Amino acid sequence: MKKLILAFAVVAMAGAFSSCSKTCTCKTYAGGQLVRTDKDVELSGSAKKCSDLSQISLANPKTGIECE
Repeated sequence: MKKLILAFAVVAMAGAFSSCSKTCTCKTYAGGQLVRTDKDVELSGSAKKCSDLSQISLANPKTGIECE
């Protein structure tokens, strides 16, 4: 009986944590200058972490979106 209760508790905790929506802060750069900062950007699609949303050009100056 204790194992059944423990298993139920583990499943309930996993469900509670997976239902939380994670938000990120994303900064938009153009020509090396910070243009805009968006807070509370929600993860969507196949993104599992904030860095999955980043799209920064490797060329200098920094251009694109960087999320944390």
